[in-house]
Amino acid sequence: MLTDWNFWLSVITAAVAVGALLQTKQQIKLSNKQHLFDKRVEHYLIAKGLIQLYESNKTLVTVKEDKPLLAVDFIFAQMTNNTYLEKVADVITHPLEQPYHKDFLTKMETLKEAASKIEFIFGGKAAVFLGDYVLCYQEMLFRMYQYQILLENMSKTSQEFRLTIEEAQKTVDEKHHREELRKAIDNLKQAYDMLKKEKVEEKIEKQIRLK
Repeated sequence: MLTDWNFWLSVITAAVAVGALLQTKQQIKLSNKQHLFDKRVEHYLIAKGLIQLYESNKTLVTVKEDKPLLAVDFIFAQMTNNTYLEKVADVITHPLEQPYHKDFLTKMETLKEAASKIEFIFGGKAAVFLGDYVLCYQEMLFRMYQYQILLENMSKTSQEFRLTIEEAQKTVDEKHHREELRKAIDNLKQAYDMLKKEKVEEKIEKQIRLK
């Protein structure tokens, strides 16, 4: 009789242990699912904010082939005018100054990381297109910042050596840097057009809702 009791006690103990293990496994699964959901929402909101900024300001983001983009500081301010980027907006009027410069570089790295994470936490081509858009946006902001630094150097050179704007442009190779900025802007436009063509926002939001 005692042997039977020990047997059933062992069975019950084993059953409880298995039940606890299954419950723990389910809790981990739910926790991972919630974590993925949170990450998807977080990174989609970042991308969505950048999309909205472009849509609000795309008529400003143009580069003429024959003239310096003297309003780059204003355009940069408009393209960083949301809560995610507001901390780095002032770097355009304080180029190379600390802590603006460091904060800006940190945010640029964060955007690169966000672009990579988007491709991992979402699935399909939609994830690739959205990640590419974020990366193109980051590249455009970085090129604008570089160009603003060049404009300030061009102005100083013009004043110091009493050069015309045209002469100063050649001294700092302004045309080359303007072309690099134009390419970055064109790449962003193409990435945006692809988002709309492939209905990326709808597909990404559907993935989020599925949870």
